[in-house]
Amino acid sequence: MTKREAAFELFDINGALGQKCKNCSSISFTTAYQRPDLDFDLLKEWVTNSDLYLMPQDEELLLAEEQYVDMILEVLDTMLIPDHKRDLLMDALCVIVYDNTNEDNFQGDERLKQRVIKELNKRLDRLKLADNWIADYIKKVVYPQLDLGRQNAV
Repeated sequence: MTKREAAFELFDINGALGQKCKNCSSISFTTAYQRPDLDFDLLKEWVTNSDLYLMPQDEELLLAEEQYVDMILEVLDTMLIPDHKRDLLMDALCVIVYDNTNEDNFQGDERLKQRVIKELNKRLDRLKLADNWIADYIKKVVYPQLDLGRQNAV
């Protein structure tokens, strides 16, 4: 299985392994694989191809990690991408702020939260476009931390 196939769930692991375990011939077994970290080339391919998915739902949760922030910002600032992929990227940034605001998150990263707030404030126009995509419970926590007063409220 290639990194691309694993990242976009393009590989049928059950079909490749067959109906029974090759070691013990059992027909009752499970399979698993670890999703690879995205690199910039995979992220670019994902954002430009509407047919590709990182997972069937909640892709923004997968992308809401510090390791992807720089890549997300570069894509948002330098590439023409479909609206729904832009909205997912903006949502991922909001999820980072939400996760690091949550009092129950004992591993919250204030530095990361402030950095992402600063980056969101630079992109309020795109946040406004993504507003319908972002869950109300996320907006309730994140929007008050942004400089929405400088522009029309989202």
